[in-house]
Amino acid sequence: MFNQAIHLPTKPVFLPGPSTLSSEEKAVDKEFRRFYVRRNLLVTRVALSAAFWLVLAISLLDTYLMPDVFAGQVFGLRMWTMLIPLLAALGGTFLVKEQLWIPYVAASAALLVGVASIVVAGIAAREGMPLTLWGTLFITVCTYLVLGLSLRQSMAVGWPIFAVYTSFGLVSGWPLQTLVYGAVFLGVANVIGTWAAYRLERNAREIFEGRRELARQSRTDGFTGLYNRRTFDEHLRQTWKQARRDQKKIAIAVVDIDHFKLYNDCYGHKKGDECIKAIADVLAESVNRPLDIVARYGGEEYVLMLFDPSPSFLESFTRSLCHKVVDLDIEHKAAAATPSISVSIGASITDANGSLKPEQLLRQADDALYEAKMQGRNQAIVYRTEWGQNTTANLAAVLT
Repeated sequence: MFNQAIHLPTKPVFLPGPSTLSSEEKAVDKEFRRFYVRRNLLVTRVALSAAFWLVLAISLLDTYLMPDVFAGQVFGLRMWTMLIPLLAALGGTFLVKEQLWIPYVAASAALLVGVASIVVAGIAAREGMPLTLWGTLFITVCTYLVLGLSLRQSMAVGWPIFAVYTSFGLVSGWPLQTLVYGAVFLGVANVIGTWAAYRLERNAREIFEGRRELARQSRTDGFTGLYNRRTFDEHLRQTWKQARRDQKKIAIAVVDIDHFKLYNDCYGHKKGDECIKAIADVLAESVNRPLDIVARYGGEEYVLMLFDPSPSFLESFTRSLCHKVVDLDIEHKAAAATPSISVSIGASITDANGSLKPEQLLRQADDALYEAKMQGRNQAIVYRTEWGQNTTANLAAVLT
């Protein structure tokens, strides 16, 4: 199982289209969107809170400074289309469990407030007061820069507000000069905002991708592409806990290349590296269940963990690995066991809820590997309990 590098595109997409992403790429994209929401969550809350208090302040100022006819018409409008949506969106950032929904809640509130600001401007013009677009410009800028929306989400708010402004102005018969100047300002604000949102999202994508790559490299053996020893040990501990809860078995297999030092001496280190990589490919292709893992554990040693295999499956699986490596037909004239590269495998299996610990299971697999080598290599042996807790039969004889 390779720790494959699945990269997120660093360039944001302006318009939605048919998805060509694989399931793995879609998972990475979803992970980025969660990262983007978390990264901007505080700014989103501050922006919604500031917008709420600003609208409330303007509503109170209109009550005291504007004609009663105008203030009476817009106070209720602002209450239902601005204050309540903004307060609901702010509360949603704390209450919505699925954070991916937060940008859509904020975007909906922003769109409603933007459209309502245009209606308020129209009411002002109808009552003979100057037609101003400060509120519309403000919400447009906030949409692109401080609401924490992605490029497409912000465009889905900013440009419809621009379209509503021009359409509403034409239908309402606003003076052409006022309408054109407003459209120019609002259009330029959307163009600049779109570019700014593009740069913000691209920067976030680059940061996210950089962090993922660093994390991947820290978990991977750089040469073979397999997971490294540290990652294997962490995965074993975590999976062991799950197996104990579910009352499942855990199996470990240790794989070692036979007479690899002789191979290096005979064919050189470049060929040795190619051999290590070729066997890593075979092992990686053989492990495809979600909780199973294969890692490079040393120079020419690999280790596999299988979740809840049967003893018979473990025996047939490890034997098949030996056959697959021999089938690579990598010449090894210096080997005594076979004329080609082969591997010895030691395996052990146990119930995770028993008395055995992960490191003891690994030791048993090591002991079985020693037994496989003592019996002539190019074979797989599964640990047998009659050997004792710590040593195999051959190893025990050597120690005594």
